[in-house]
Amino acid sequence: MTSIAGDLLPTRADLDAATARTAAVLADPAATRAQREHAAETEQAVHLLYLQRPGADAELQAEAELEAGP
Repeated sequence: MTSIAGDLLPTRADLDAATARTAAVLADPAATRAQREHAAETEQAVHLLYLQRPGADAELQAEAELEAGP
């Protein structure tokens, strides 16, 4: 059962979208410093909120271990 508070927290899809937005802004040579900082700060906020979801930290850790390889 998901709590109402859990429903208000960002999902993994939200985190992935925030990460993609940050990457796009950082790759854009026309982006201003303020735009880059805003994208990074927004991604960080989404990440911190996402980590409040039950099991989120373990999910991200397992994914990082898979990406790191043996």
